This record gives sequence, structure tokens and C-alpha cells, in this order.
Amino acid sequence: MKDRLKIATGFACIVIFFSYILVCISNPDFSSFEKKISNYYLTEGWKSLKAANVVTSIVWDFRGFDTLGEETVLFTAAIGVFALGFGGFVGRRR
Repeated sequence: MKDRLKIATGFACIVIFFSYILVCISNPDFSSFEKKISNYYLTEGWKSLKAANVVTSIVWDFRGFDTLGEETVLFTAAIGVFALGFGGFVGRRR
């Protein structure tokens, strides 16, 4: 039974990997979209936000919720590492 599960898992991983490669190869070119977005950030970022740094205005103002999500994930990971590192000392009796 375990051998069938290993084979099925391996086959599923191979199918997912090749599906990902196929989607990446057949994906249309988004370079025109990227140019529109970058031009918008460069021109409208200064007009609407008056930020001295374009990168800061993009990260904190245009993509604020995304940045908040990334910081939440990093904070949660740091708490998890802290808990794993000091978790052995909590239940230990001397």
C-alpha cells in the first residue's frame, strides 16, 4: 500500500511540474503590460503621493496590502522559529 502511495505521489509531482513548465512556455508576453504599469508608477506616483523615493511609494502605498501580508508571514515564521528553539526548555524539569 505504501508503494502505491509513493508512486501516485511521484506521478502527481511529475504531472504538476510538467504542467507548470507547459503553462510557462505557452504564457503570452506581458511586456507591454509591465511597461504600462512601470510608466504609471513613475509618473503618477510622484503626482499622487509626493514620495521622494519611487520604490518606497510602490512598496508602501501601491502595494500596501501585499507588503502587510508578507510582513505577517515573516513575523509568523519568526515566532515559529522562536517557539521551536526555546520549546524544549519549557517542559524540562531539573
